[in-house]
Amino acid sequence: MTLDRSFSFDRVYNFRDLGGYATADGRVVRWRRLFRSGELQRMSEDEVARTRAALGIVTVIDFRSAEEANDPRGFGGLSDPPTRRHHLPMGNARSKFEARESGRWDPAYVSMLEEHGDDWAQAVHVLAGDDSYPALFHCVTGKDRTGVLAALVLDTLGVDEATILADYADSQRAMDLLVERLRASGAVGPDRPPNPALGVVPSAMAEMLTTLRERYGSARGFLRARGVQPHVFDALEAHLLEAPAS
Repeated sequence: MTLDRSFSFDRVYNFRDLGGYATADGRVVRWRRLFRSGELQRMSEDEVARTRAALGIVTVIDFRSAEEANDPRGFGGLSDPPTRRHHLPMGNARSKFEARESGRWDPAYVSMLEEHGDDWAQAVHVLAGDDSYPALFHCVTGKDRTGVLAALVLDTLGVDEATILADYADSQRAMDLLVERLRASGAVGPDRPPNPALGVVPSAMAEMLTTLRERYGSARGFLRARGVQPHVFDALEAHLLEAPAS
């Protein structure tokens, strides 16, 4: 079964399904179980209602810093009860503003990986829960902190590196749409270069995956070093993998 991977909203970007990817043992990631996205508070009430009805998301993991999550619009209706929201704050709320001022963007995935090892492990424990699905995880733009967890989960499930990098790179389409809409609204001038923090850096994600291999052997090795036990990996597989359709 092949379903639409990306979802369109008026002001929420990079909302994607992680289903359909093949694993080394011949299984595939289940569709409509795990989603990744940018921040959710810009979703309209009608979009929230339609998304709840269509996807039934019951768990949201939010990686935004406390400052980023402190929005007067709240966390977004998709995170409201009965959905269970898990806040694992990380990151510098000013990083994207600093990138715009300097004209440079270094997502620093290796340091993000190492400095927040306990948070990644906690996120994986949440995703191993029997009542956690369908689940969604997000940050602000849905490509950096979100991209690291997506890479860890997909590698843990046995998805190959080329596919993980392609999933990461797919965020550029959403960022291009965001820039296009910012230009149309006048928020970014026609001759002004976009904020470099709205770009993806495949070399940075490739470096992080290389670091995983060299230091830990794999994402599982990294997570085991943070206390994740084998039964958690078994639960992830049970929740997220299935035999391919005949």
